[in-house]
Amino acid sequence: MRGSSLAWPASLDLLRPFIVTYWSGRTTDDMPADVRAVVDAAGMTHQHLNLALFALDADGKLLRSTIPFVRPPAFRFDPAAQGKDFAQQLTKMLDGLDLPKPAERKAKLALPDVPTGLRIYLTFGANRLNHYRTPTVEALELPDSFRAALRYPDEARDVAGESLRPMLQQFYPPAIMDGHGGCRKIDARLKLSPAGSDGERRWAILRGTVAIELDNKNGTRYEGPLTLAVSYPKDGSTPKSIRGTGTWEFPKHTPEGRVAETIVMTAAIESRPE
Repeated sequence: MRGSSLAWPASLDLLRPFIVTYWSGRTTDDMPADVRAVVDAAGMTHQHLNLALFALDADGKLLRSTIPFVRPPAFRFDPAAQGKDFAQQLTKMLDGLDLPKPAERKAKLALPDVPTGLRIYLTFGANRLNHYRTPTVEALELPDSFRAALRYPDEARDVAGESLRPMLQQFYPPAIMDGHGGCRKIDARLKLSPAGSDGERRWAILRGTVAIELDNKNGTRYEGPLTLAVSYPKDGSTPKSIRGTGTWEFPKHTPEGRVAETIVMTAAIESRPE
């Protein structure tokens, strides 16, 4: 589940002595056994944990745990202010523990990467409460069925949206609080058409409209255009590279289910550079 985006540079310094791994998933049902053992030891019974922290000793014994109380509205959705509040909660959790001193090092930003898959960037337009101001980046592996759906077209043909679900289901904002962060339904009207050759490669363009319905209680639905440029080897039909963009107007609901405003969500899609 994508969480709220917070700027936590101070918090990362506090966490660094402890971070050896992390796990994220849509529900606790997806937890590996070793992760579940830690959660069970902490006595956490929640099915949907937005954020939980655990400090273990070198033998794996649970020392401390907490579910931070993150309050975006209290800080007018300002990442820096939220980060400072989170750091205070983390400091309280670690108070009294004998912490190893972290080595000095410069922070490095590395984008997630899947050598044979796609990387998706989501950005969001200005809005009243500045929801989703921090971009989201997703990296995913592509099953053979996805590549088969985009095989080179000798003539224009329709492409079923379900065949592209691994990519399409990533087009949703972070912090969907009342669902699993999944898509209940995807309706897509897509056509793949040949688009010429440059001698070394040949090309096809996928164009159409994608409508997504989320699995949250409001059944949030949004629709917009998607375009992909797909390249192929001169004598082959399997996609070699994929680039594209999509745009949707995402309706943001109040707790009562009323649409308070719509937020422009833009996706940029790329495969690994050749």
